[in-house]
Amino acid sequence: MVNFRKAALTDLESIIAIEKKIFGSGSYPAFVVRQLFDVSGHYFIVAEEDNQILGYALGAVNTKQKQAWVLSLGVSEKARGRGLGKQLTEQLIEVLKTEDLKEIALTVFPENKAAIKIYKDLGFEGSPVLNNYFLDNEARIVMTLAVN
Repeated sequence: MVNFRKAALTDLESIIAIEKKIFGSGSYPAFVVRQLFDVSGHYFIVAEEDNQILGYALGAVNTKQKQAWVLSLGVSEKARGRGLGKQLTEQLIEVLKTEDLKEIALTVFPENKAAIKIYKDLGFEGSPVLNNYFLDNEARIVMTLAVN
């Protein structure tokens, strides 16, 4: 049975391995993951089964803008096809909604149809493709979810 919980320091090695496998050269460096862990608190969630990390979701909140962000989401290859990406996103959304927010935002590769479907199913709406979002000439779609 899959358990969703706040990430622990001992989870970071597994999270970094999943991040690198999924995002390759575009993955967060280990030191960034560590620092995000230090500042994200309960906005860093893992899916765990049999003492193995199957995936993670990482969020952040800009209190001044009343906007939250899903910064990263990853599910290990062996755990795909079980709906964990959607479940992790739902878990993170619930935690983020405890804040005073107007919206939750995220970015996604325009070619990542599976992720776009998950986000649309959860109520996110996409904007036009932005061709240089990270200043690296890679395209992204910014998707947002209005929060009451």
